[in-house]
Amino acid sequence: MISQRNLRLSLGAFLIFCVVSSKHLVIYNEETLVALSFFLFVIFVAQYFGETISESLQERSQVIQHELHNFLTLKAESSQELVAEYHKVARLVAFVQMLADFTAHELNRFQSWSHQRVQNTCGFEILEKFKLLGFSKLALQQTLQQGLSQNLLSSVVVYCQQHSAKVKLSSKTIDQALNLLATGQSR
Repeated sequence: MISQRNLRLSLGAFLIFCVVSSKHLVIYNEETLVALSFFLFVIFVAQYFGETISESLQERSQVIQHELHNFLTLKAESSQELVAEYHKVARLVAFVQMLADFTAHELNRFQSWSHQRVQNTCGFEILEKFKLLGFSKLALQQTLQQGLSQNLLSSVVVYCQQHSAKVKLSSKTIDQALNLLATGQSR
């Protein structure tokens, strides 16, 4: 347990303490007793638990060193991942800018195309309306002509009867005209 050397050192320290105490070189008050107790405790712990404490501190040092190594490795990996994400975001920004340019170009093209399309559609619709008006004009003219032709016979007869004295037409001529009008009307 206790080696000869340690026993001699402990005995020497005790004898020195006794001599210093007997000569009143050390005055025993509260502070001195606390300091003396602390130094004796440190010596006792170093003597009997020095190796255990040293091993414990050495293990703790290795664990801290391992944790530091893991932390630095993780930090380097996360930095690389962050750089990779930054490059992805940079490519995404470039792609979004390209998409915005393409969209603006397509919208301008669509706007000019739709403007042209509206003009063409409006022109076509106006042309169709003019054709419809032309057809309706023809239909109205035909209706007017039919109405005039239907009433013409009776108008001529009435006119001829009213103005038979002024107009020197024979009744035979009037009858032929009425027959022609009647046959023309029936066609």
